[in-house]
Parts: sequence; C-alpha cells; structure tokens
Amino acid sequence: MFRTRVLLGAGLAIAAAVTLPIINALPAAAVAGRNLPANGKVLFLAGQTTPDLTALKQQVLDVDASFPRPGGVTLYTNISPNACNGLTATCNLNGNVFNFDQTLSEYPGAALAVGLYLADNPGCNNQPLRAIIGRQDADIAGALGQQYRQNLDNLITYLKNTNRAIYLRVGYEFDGPWNCYNTDFYKQAFRVVKQRIDALGATNVATVWQSATYPKDGDAQYKFDFSNPSHLTDWYPGDDVVDWIGMSTFYWDANFRQYQWACDTPTTASPKSLYDRSLTFARAHNKPAMISESTPQGYRTANLDASCTNVNNRVSLNGDWTKIGSWYDQYFSYVNANTDVLRAAAYINSNWEAITQFACPPGATAGSPNCTDGYWGNSRVQDNANIKANFKRELQNSVFVNGTLSGRGANWGGGTVPPTSNPPTSNPPTSPTPSPTGGNPGNRNAFATIEAESYDSQSGTQKVSTSTASGGVEVGYFGNNDWLQYNGVNFGGRNPNMVTFRYSSGRPTNQAFTLEFHAGSATGPVIAAPGLLGTGDWRTYKEISFNVSNLPAGTTTITAVAKVSDSADALDLDWFKFV
Repeated sequence: MFRTRVLLGAGLAIAAAVTLPIINALPAAAVAGRNLPANGKVLFLAGQTTPDLTALKQQVLDVDASFPRPGGVTLYTNISPNACNGLTATCNLNGNVFNFDQTLSEYPGAALAVGLYLADNPGCNNQPLRAIIGRQDADIAGALGQQYRQNLDNLITYLKNTNRAIYLRVGYEFDGPWNCYNTDFYKQAFRVVKQRIDALGATNVATVWQSATYPKDGDAQYKFDFSNPSHLTDWYPGDDVVDWIGMSTFYWDANFRQYQWACDTPTTASPKSLYDRSLTFARAHNKPAMISESTPQGYRTANLDASCTNVNNRVSLNGDWTKIGSWYDQYFSYVNANTDVLRAAAYINSNWEAITQFACPPGATAGSPNCTDGYWGNSRVQDNANIKANFKRELQNSVFVNGTLSGRGANWGGGTVPPTSNPPTSNPPTSPTPSPTGGNPGNRNAFATIEAESYDSQSGTQKVSTSTASGGVEVGYFGNNDWLQYNGVNFGGRNPNMVTFRYSSGRPTNQAFTLEFHAGSATGPVIAAPGLLGTGDWRTYKEISFNVSNLPAGTTTITAVAKVSDSADALDLDWFKFV
C-alpha cells in the first residue's frame, strides 16, 4: 500500500483525565523512563485533532459520567518557519485542525502526546533535520536555519509551561517511507532535540522514538526495510536520548489481509511480528513502550463497511459490527498481554472522511490527486453503540489509568469473556415444542439476578432443564424475533449502566446474532443490542456485560428479543440482571 503523509501522521488515544505524576523510578515492570504512569498502569490517550477531541468530550464524556476520561490527548505540530503550529491559535493544516490551548482547557490535567512533524512538504530534502543539526548548507544557512532552531526552543518552552506530562514523538514514524528521512540526519536531530529539552529544563517532557512498524518495505538503500532484523538498531539514536519506544498499530492479523491489505502484497506476513519486535527492543533497552498511533484503518464504524487501504473499494459487512470488533479485540488483548513494558496506548477517534488530507472517494487509489494518503474510513467509537459500549468496558479495566473494574469484561464478538462452566457433550433437542408461560408478575429487583425461566410471557421459546444452568433451568430455542417478557422490573431511583447476562449457543464461534433488550414490549425502545457469537456447544456458556441507554428509573417491563439472520435456533438464556 502506498502512503504519503503530507503534513501529519495518524494518532489518537483515550484514557482518564487526572494529573499524572512524573515518575522516574523503576515500577513493578522492569522498565525505567520519564513520565511512567504510577502503579504499573497503562496510560490511554485520545486524539488526534482538536475537533476530534471536542466531539469525544461533547458526545461521549459529557453525556456519560461513567465513561473513563482520557488520561492523555494527542495533537500534532511542526517547527517549519512558514507554517502555523496550533500552539496558541487555531491552525488548519490540510483539513487537520489544531488548537493546543483549547484542547488542554477541555481536558484539564490530561497528559499530552505531541507528534512533531520534521519532514519536508513536499520533497525529501530533510531541511528541518539539517536545520536542527545546525548544518550550514546553502538552503538553510543564516536566518532560515536559525528560525527552525528558535521554533524548536519555542515549542519546548511551551510544552514545559503546560506543567503536564508530555510525550514528544520526535519525527514520528521515522522509518515510514512517506516521511523520507535520512537515517543519519534523523538520529543526529533526535539527539539535538533531547539536548534542548535538557538545556531548557523541560523535565516534564519525555522523548518518544516511534517506528511506523509498517508491513511493507520501502527502499532498503535508505533503510526503509522493516523485514531487516537489524532495522530498529540502524535507526536508534541511543539510550541516553530516548525515553520511550513507540510504534503504530493500524493492522492486526485477523483483519489486515481480509480487507485492509486484500488489494496489495505486504512484505511482512504478520504485522504483529513487527509490534513484537518493537517490544522486544524496548525490553532489551529497559525502555517503556507506547502504542503511539492506532486505528482500524479502512473500516467505518458508522456504516459497518470496510475497504482496502490503498484503494477505496468499500464492501458491506452486512450489519455485523463484530467484524470490526475483532480489530479492537486483538488491540486490547495485545495491550493486556504486554503490560510489563507497554505502558501507554493511543487511539485515533476520527472521522477521516471529514478531513481533506484523508479524503478518498470510491474507486480512488492511494497517491492519486484526490486520494493522497489512501483510504482511512471512520474510526469514531461513538458512531456505533456496540463498539462504544465495549470500548468503555475495556477502559474500565483496572490495568488502565482510571480503570476501576476487574478484567476486560468486553465482548467484541471474539469471546474475550471465558465460559463459566465446563461444557458437557450433549445438546438439547433440535425440535422445539410449546411451553407454558412462566408467570412472575410483581416487583422484581432489576439489580438482582432474574432467572430467564421466570418470564411473564413469551413467544417461540421453550424451557430447558439442565444441570449446567442456574437453578437447573434456562430458556432456549430462540429463533428470529422470539422473545421473553418480564413485568415489574424495578430500578428504583437508579439508572443502570449495563445489562449482564449468561447464555450458551450451539452455533459456531464465528457465527453472529443479536439479543436485543427492549423497554416495554418487543417493539418498544431498544435499550441494549449486544452482538453475540455462538459458543460452539449448548453447554458452553459466556457471561456478557453490555451498555444500556435510554432506560428511565422506576418500574418497567423488559423484553429480550433475538435477532437472527436465518431460521435456526440461536441461544439459550440462563439469567440476566442490570448493574
């Protein structure tokens, strides 16, 4: 895939808004570095433009106080004498809008990751790098070179005066062929940036050395050779000037060949192998690691479709949000599996199609005048209720700064929540027979376990007796539009955040369906619509927690309705409750 980033790279992240202490001591993990989050936790950041972050605040954080606030935010800037930098006034760079003062005021106490762009625009002359180094080449001798260096000092001083934990990504994605950096100039310039940070006393500013971790080699002559085992070593400016090791994670093995790279041939079979190499490098150098940029490139959360990243050839996902969910599942799984060294993660919560630089109409090819940077799609989590709810639950995990709950608890359609019992070998009968209704009118506690078989009325379902169910009975044979209704569910004066339930399914683990929860009848307002996957056996269970919305406090009727795309039975429901 061809990518060129004219002024900016990608990068965002989400976490919790607290003032982060600057910690230089060694935490529980065997890494050391400036601005390590306390107690071995992972800092989650959000970005990547000021409008992106304002929308996240207004559409998610301001309307849901239980949604963990970002522990940091991500923005971009440059030191080019003839370009705006966005530090104290709004700056529009090819549709990317930045206003550091505005974003910092909207996210009080949050850390700040800064992508410092040091490439030419356009060209591969490495003028910013050569100016930082202080070379006296004809094009930068005198006032122009001095202005570059003064702008660098002005940036560092601004970041110092924020009194925030700062992560300065110096020439981010240094090895991306689209940036066209010269290896030696880059390493020398990185060292000068660190020297100026120290000289100006900016002890709150940590340097981040971020690889593009890109699965396709560029010109090996210029060391854009990701498949080279010594690739990172060739670009490394030194332990004495690097505080953090960074990487980009736009592709995961379950996704990138099916959609994102279906129109191209990578030189690296597994993007994860590049991420692993970065973490191995960080461990070897005793440095903390950061996912500096991440987004499900090529997918649209609002439209549920996907495309190759180098050609806009969108195809529908047929309403199956879990096909995007698998990207998020691998992303959060990777973070959770590597917390010994991976101490920060940034996510790009952006509608790329609304940004001029990343526009790419249907049929356009990366590198063409109307699709310069390839196809990116829309990665805003708030544009899909299922993705937003699971994203929220991931951030509530106590491994993250401001996380307070145990474990991941999300279900992206890949079954991150393990079964609660060992599966017996028998299945229920395949031909349902009529069953009487349950009948438990009266006052039910919404926050206590409600057994599925205690329904007041039903359509199309049947009770199933089994020792693996709570109380020895569950309700099965759910087909499309079959439902269970529960009257008198009492929420008191409290609005619930989530519905939790236990289910099993004889469907394969890659086959999706939905269980909707309605307020009132089966045609009433939908308060939650978790997408589910088969568990592979009727006696293999999963417990799922899913965000609820639009549910008033007080007493109401709750109806659970199955939505299935075929005529076969979908699930057995054991119990549910609200939390």
